[in-house]
Amino acid sequence: MVTAIAVALGWEKATFFKIIGILLAFGGACFIVFYGAHIEAGGAELAGNILYFLNCLGTALYVICAKPIFKHYPATSITGWSYIMGSLMMMVACLVANNSPPIYHFICDDCPPGSKWHVPTNAIFALVYWILLTSVGSYLLMTWGNKYADASLVLAYTPLQPATSAILSFLLISAGFKGKLQMPGLNILGVIGIFIGLAFVVYDNRKQEQEARTKYLQVQSVVSDEKGKSEVHVVESLGPPDFDAEEDDELALGPRASEL
Repeated sequence: MVTAIAVALGWEKATFFKIIGILLAFGGACFIVFYGAHIEAGGAELAGNILYFLNCLGTALYVICAKPIFKHYPATSITGWSYIMGSLMMMVACLVANNSPPIYHFICDDCPPGSKWHVPTNAIFALVYWILLTSVGSYLLMTWGNKYADASLVLAYTPLQPATSAILSFLLISAGFKGKLQMPGLNILGVIGIFIGLAFVVYDNRKQEQEARTKYLQVQSVVSDEKGKSEVHVVESLGPPDFDAEEDDELALGPRASEL
């Protein structure tokens, strides 16, 4: 999505390796998530998919819109102000949901009555981890990386999330920490497509950087050559300086040369 927006704005080129890499990574992530999964169709699932699409669109626009702001503000300021505005919007959304039973039921249809603001004790650690690392930390690093890399490269690593989850699930279950985790099956093979796709995207990004650097050096070389030729041409057109002996001494020794 972010690649399509960046290409439409003329900020990036739709190269072969970039498009193929993103499609491979996306296909590998979809294979991990959907292979062997039981998918039900219904109004709630449709609404969830629409909200997820809007979430992806919002993240893509965040990365795209932050590009020109880096000329004036650092990544920490951009992330901080984004979270301030997001916190205000979340506060309004919570107040609306809290006072509207239909909206609250839509958000949490299996929550027991009177538990709107109740947080279980065993969920506090997970909530703190999600806020500080998964949300604030990841967005800060993503914003910092967006300053130095193309927008498509910044979000190309998103398919690593299901791959990381599958690998961590395998390691934790193998170590004896099962809980509600499930051992990955053949869907773990989607990791291959993710890593190959990311390799294509990284290769394309470095290739474009090298081409841009080569063009820049060529332009600088041409400008330097043209500048040198113009300076030589100006000196030749003026001809040799016509100074008498006294003026030449004054130019070489200073204005008090005639008094010596």
